[in-house]
Amino acid sequence: MNAAETGGCDTRAEVPDRRRPLLIRNHHFARVWGAQLLSQSATRMYQMAVMWWLLGQVTAGERGLASGALLACAALPPVLCAPLIARAIARHPSRGVLRASVSAAAVLAAAIAAYAASADVQMLAVYPVMLGLAACQALFDPCLSKSVPELVDDADIEDATAFEQSTFSLVGMAGALLGAALVELVGLAGVAAAGALAYLGAALLVTRARFTPLPGAEDEEAQGGLSRTWRMLADLPFIRLALICFAAANFFINATFLVLPLYTKNVLDGPALTLGLLEGSLWLGMLLGIFTGGRLPGHPGHIGAACIALFGAALVLPGLVADRELFVVCLVVAGWAVGATNVVFVALFQRSVPAAARPAFFAAMLALLGASFPLAALVFGLIGDVVSARTLCLTQAVGLLPVAALLFARARSSARSGDAC
Repeated sequence: MNAAETGGCDTRAEVPDRRRPLLIRNHHFARVWGAQLLSQSATRMYQMAVMWWLLGQVTAGERGLASGALLACAALPPVLCAPLIARAIARHPSRGVLRASVSAAAVLAAAIAAYAASADVQMLAVYPVMLGLAACQALFDPCLSKSVPELVDDADIEDATAFEQSTFSLVGMAGALLGAALVELVGLAGVAAAGALAYLGAALLVTRARFTPLPGAEDEEAQGGLSRTWRMLADLPFIRLALICFAAANFFINATFLVLPLYTKNVLDGPALTLGLLEGSLWLGMLLGIFTGGRLPGHPGHIGAACIALFGAALVLPGLVADRELFVVCLVVAGWAVGATNVVFVALFQRSVPAAARPAFFAAMLALLGASFPLAALVFGLIGDVVSARTLCLTQAVGLLPVAALLFARARSSARSGDAC
């Protein structure tokens, strides 16, 4: 790493006055976070727009499978490409990886926009584009997680992590609402064109940011691969357990993104904006949880177990009663549970995992947590073509209970031994 790539200075110590908000006193982190906002918003808008477009193209008995296949395309890249992603973000400067990923996404979005503007889009064409955009995002997100310590001081890691995690909630709300609104106003071509512009804006912001690599971060032998990361976790038993439990919980939690469009179309018989409202409520809850979760007292495992159980409990009422306003409230509660858990555990991972192992760890983390998403999308999609979306809500709630119980039991054992990791 040379001075030209990093900017030749330690940007983390530019402004020592911590009384000012992080985004004001650290412009370089603010730019990278802004790039994440634009990038994820573009990806989410495309996913939402295509989801609603697909629901209008297929019959009621095929909506579950069509939607599930799209969500599987969005979830497969972090799982299938995890080793490649880990090597890429370990061997190359963070700024270059981030810029390349959003630039490639801009090209894909522009291509589908041009196609949609010039001809009737074939249904199968939207799937590979979703796969490609998700692959670009799968490279961007763990690289950003790895680069947080390159942009901020150790004392700012919680704040930076909160902003990083809040992006998923902010773009979830913005992407859900904008994608649903724009697809009915300007069509699929307009949504894709807007996404291409957002990706280009993200590339510009990343170009203007400076990173300060940490000592030892370029030691490829120390970085190792995903298998070495897993062996390293043998010395961090609670973190390994948490990853396994959250992967299992994600099978049921991530199915929400398949259940919501089916619930909107088949149960509430609502328009695209109703779907945007429901998804926006979930992401609003996540945002609230992210900025309050760091204040929750107790062992991280107890917090995680309680939040998983709360998510399941929040889905019981919509499973019993079909009411839009009730579902909105329940989704805010469920989202809060996910957001609070995310910020608590990502901050724990940032401190517990050695710096040299973080590239492989965060790629492995996203792969493990996302491994159940394609399966959940397809399984719940197939089931959703047979049973009501209300039954799917109850299935999610029941499935989360044993996961919460296991995490709570192991966390209590860890707390007794005085080991938080």
